[in-house]
Amino acid sequence: MTNPSVQDPSQREKERLQKIKQAKDQAREARQGNERGLYLLFTGLGKGKTSSAMNLVYRHLAHDLPVAVVQFVKNSEAYPDGDRQMLQKLSDRGFPVRIHTLGGGFTWETQDPEGDRHMAAAAWQQATDYIMDETISLVVLDELHIALKKQQLEVDPVLTVIQSRPHLCHVASTGRYAPQALIDAADLVTEMTRIKHPISQGIPAQIGIEF
Repeated sequence: MTNPSVQDPSQREKERLQKIKQAKDQAREARQGNERGLYLLFTGLGKGKTSSAMNLVYRHLAHDLPVAVVQFVKNSEAYPDGDRQMLQKLSDRGFPVRIHTLGGGFTWETQDPEGDRHMAAAAWQQATDYIMDETISLVVLDELHIALKKQQLEVDPVLTVIQSRPHLCHVASTGRYAPQALIDAADLVTEMTRIKHPISQGIPAQIGIEF
């Protein structure tokens, strides 16, 4: 005969899961109404920084939320960047996205540090206009960290604009070597860790993978 004082293990597990759900529901309810624009930062030596930011773009566009992407350093003539091409195709089809690739390329390719600084300044002015535009839900600053690392821009003015964004505007920045000031200011920081990369096997960048 079963002892009525001994609870069925499956019933205990069910009650445990019910308590977890209740706690999760309460925590979720407590967060409602606290929505605000976030600053999201993706850095590190591993792959996936720009890809993570672009996924935010696609999520916004799925909900018909306006997005602007400003790419620093990258040169629109250097290679057929799949992200840029895809966003241009979406824009041509009426999706609310604008993309500007305003860099000159890698510094060892341009051989023109002063020209690189002028291009970065122009890209940052475009980015500033978008960040301060209350109608834009997300602004992606692709490879911003590299422009800062190469001293094409100064950190303090960049941080001031990001922190002055409208209440519901999200900003995402990407690139290796994010400065500590931006990391400290960000609401979300993800560091991509490089464990293995095909380049170490002598495999070149390939379409659909790197670009």
